[in-house]
Amino acid sequence: MRSVPVAITWEMLVGGRWSLLTFAVGANAMPLFLLSALRLDGRVDSTDPSMLAMHLVLVQMNMFIFGMSLMDTPGQPSRLFALPISTPAMVGWQMLLGMVLMILESVASTACLNALFDLGWPLWGPALVAAVGVAGIQAALWTTDKSAWSPFAFGAVGIGFGLWFKSRFGPTFSMPIHLWIEVTPVEVLMLSVGLSYLVAVVGVARRRCGEPLPSLGIIAWFVRVFDPPAYNGSRFATPAEAQFWFEWRNKGWALPAVVVFGMTSGLIIWSISIRDRTQLFEAFVGGGGMLSAIGFIGFLLGNFGSSDSAFEMGHFLATRPLTNPEMSRVLLKVLAKSVLLAWGIWAVPFVLLSGILFASGGIPDVELLRNLGWWYFPVTLLGCWTVVSVFASVAMTGRTLLLVQIIVGGFAIALGSTMFSKYALPRESRLPFERGFWLAIGVMLALGTAWAFVAARRRGLIGTPIVAGALSV
Repeated sequence: MRSVPVAITWEMLVGGRWSLLTFAVGANAMPLFLLSALRLDGRVDSTDPSMLAMHLVLVQMNMFIFGMSLMDTPGQPSRLFALPISTPAMVGWQMLLGMVLMILESVASTACLNALFDLGWPLWGPALVAAVGVAGIQAALWTTDKSAWSPFAFGAVGIGFGLWFKSRFGPTFSMPIHLWIEVTPVEVLMLSVGLSYLVAVVGVARRRCGEPLPSLGIIAWFVRVFDPPAYNGSRFATPAEAQFWFEWRNKGWALPAVVVFGMTSGLIIWSISIRDRTQLFEAFVGGGGMLSAIGFIGFLLGNFGSSDSAFEMGHFLATRPLTNPEMSRVLLKVLAKSVLLAWGIWAVPFVLLSGILFASGGIPDVELLRNLGWWYFPVTLLGCWTVVSVFASVAMTGRTLLLVQIIVGGFAIALGSTMFSKYALPRESRLPFERGFWLAIGVMLALGTAWAFVAARRRGLIGTPIVAGALSV
């Protein structure tokens, strides 16, 4: 390679080509399936008001999904600190690559959807917002470097860009009323990436010199009060206790922090623009259903990067005086505590709100609660635990591509089976097919779990107490 920037470009485009391609396919799978289904029903009408809302939601989903690959593929700037490249060039080149790829993917996605379904959706406004959003998120994450400031910086940038983007389609806190057809010079100025670049250069330069961000001491106080350290002058009783203490402080607070941030943001928006108790109750019910997705996001935030904060077993982590079953047990114990704490943060306010509504005249009728009753509470806990524990088990292998394939494959199977049932089968055969299909999936998963359990036991990866506990449950 003739220069470091060329090497960075080659590494991202060649080394990360499968990741970029996979996320691009995932970002466009739902719009294609959804619009295809609507066309078969004769409901694709670009002038329908519901298509405006669909455009707004699908564009933001595309930004988020493909943007995730642009956060992960180039890696952290810290891996380039020892190379002969200046901080402005390092930041500028990585940021420019991400923006260019985001614009190309967004324009290509919208253009294809317009050509296939005659939608007339705008190209350049959403693409520019997506590109500048990627730069803003990169600046926030690179500057805060997974410190306590990271959730606040990430949330401020994400909410700021989201609300400004929504304002291009009509009033900020209402349904969209028109498309964003024309990008004015003022809007181009608002989308200037210069501020993100300057912030990122200052933040990365600080990290390159080893200077931490100033701390207000709030997180340290919170940890001292609610999670005092196990070390009080004496040694840990076992290596497993020491490892649990270390893992919890690296990963344990990520999922509860995401839940707190999401609930706080939702309550602020509700108090500003909605102020209806029924909709607040429905939002809490929906929030419980979203705990599984939030669990996946928390898992990503808590285990991002090629260091000991990641789940895969690195060389340094493997030297610790723990057996494989002990190490796995510690990691799963951290997950269980994190999931239970996050679930409690959602469940306690929900119970209090339900009690207030019941005392003031009755709990609103919500379909999820009507179907499941109060079994909805343990179902939300089980769903979040299942998602997080399965992804963690796959991530422990260190095979990121396998994890992505499982996510995209599961999504494709669910959508494909639904499309096949709806459009390839007569009405009377749909329900038996869906029940049989998911029954077959359940049987395959149960048999696969049993096979993995037996194989792990034969290899000595699962101890006798775990076998006895699993069989009793």
